[in-house]
Amino acid sequence: MIKEILLRIINFIYPITCCLCGKDLEAISQYKVCDKCKESFSKIKGNICDKCGISLDSEESLCYVCKKDLKAYSFDKLRAVYLYKGNLRKLVLKFKYSNRIFLYKDFAFEMSNLIKEYNFLRTADFIIPVPLNIFRRIKRGYNQAELLAQEVSVNIGIPMLKNVLLRGKVTKPQFKLSKFERKKNIQSSFTIKNKNTIKNKTILIVDDIATTCSTVSVCAGVLKRSGAKNVYVLTLARD
Repeated sequence: MIKEILLRIINFIYPITCCLCGKDLEAISQYKVCDKCKESFSKIKGNICDKCGISLDSEESLCYVCKKDLKAYSFDKLRAVYLYKGNLRKLVLKFKYSNRIFLYKDFAFEMSNLIKEYNFLRTADFIIPVPLNIFRRIKRGYNQAELLAQEVSVNIGIPMLKNVLLRGKVTKPQFKLSKFERKKNIQSSFTIKNKNTIKNKTILIVDDIATTCSTVSVCAGVLKRSGAKNVYVLTLARD
């Protein structure tokens, strides 16, 4: 009660506002995006590819890529909350490159809710974030995927593993490359430490965005070759 009163006093002097529209938020709110702005984000709904999670216009169960080659991606299934466009895209870019670290709670909340919708995601033994190489981690000061994974872990109760999936090779930023270049760029970038930890386990990889799915597919492949039984992927957005 005292804490809530203090928060309201502080909020009166220094109002907490939505980081998109500037609307005042409740003093006790943990989140930084108002409900109206969240409604402007395009949620992935309707028919989607059962494997890679991309939206489909038809009633097919698989997209063209997955139907052509079920082994095109090394993960078993991928699910994402939003389409990577509009206001959501603006926020993700601020989260990744403009030090808007506080957005992880808003994003992880929606990702945690998506886990509740899909039983197979809840079967994960461990959550593993997609790692950054050491130089990018130092430059940015944080790994956005790790922030999301940690909060999802707390919300859902699935433990997160750090320092198991490692990224050693320094590569070019993926967003600057074509689909073919992205896949080539990250080959042999990831290694596994303490393979016994993931042996015969179901792993949930967490990342912020899936565009070509190259990064999460390579991660999944490394995990499976190291003994993981199943590998699923959860991202905030899907391009």
